[in-house]
Amino acid sequence: VGLLSTLLLQGFFYILHLRAGLLVQLSDLQYGSLQEYWFRSTTAATVADYGDGKSIFRGNEHEFSGLTIAPLEASIGVLASYAWQLQYNGGMTTLRYRKGDGDYWEVATWLGERGSFRYMDTSGKWYNQWPPQFFSNNIPAQLPAIILLQGQRRQLPTTWIVQLMGNKLTPRDSQANF
Repeated sequence: VGLLSTLLLQGFFYILHLRAGLLVQLSDLQYGSLQEYWFRSTTAATVADYGDGKSIFRGNEHEFSGLTIAPLEASIGVLASYAWQLQYNGGMTTLRYRKGDGDYWEVATWLGERGSFRYMDTSGKWYNQWPPQFFSNNIPAQLPAIILLQGQRRQLPTTWIVQLMGNKLTPRDSQANF
């Protein structure tokens, strides 16, 4: 009876240990999916601003900003300025989101000072900044066709690629009053 009780208790503790590990991994996976969803939804919903507007899309390897119709802090469809930034500090990289001129929110953090944004035009050429300094056409589009984030997740390289839905719209089309 003692031997059987010992085996049952060891099996019970083993099952509890497996359950706890599974719950931690599930929580981490859900959190990672949420981080990616936030980045993808705000970025994909980027729209062009008027030529003289203060929220014309601009980007470099460490930050980009513009207008979105899917801000994190408001209902979908509300036009808001936003920015995504990679901050390097003390051997860590932090992906941060900002609404308008407000404070930044930390969304993801990983070890190492690695990560960058890249921008693709409609012809498939990649740039480290937007608008590009040297553009094949004389008149570049206000928005890139695709934005790429290279970062890390669980210390493994990860890449998020987002196609901008509003890159074919003019500022008048994207900000029309219905």
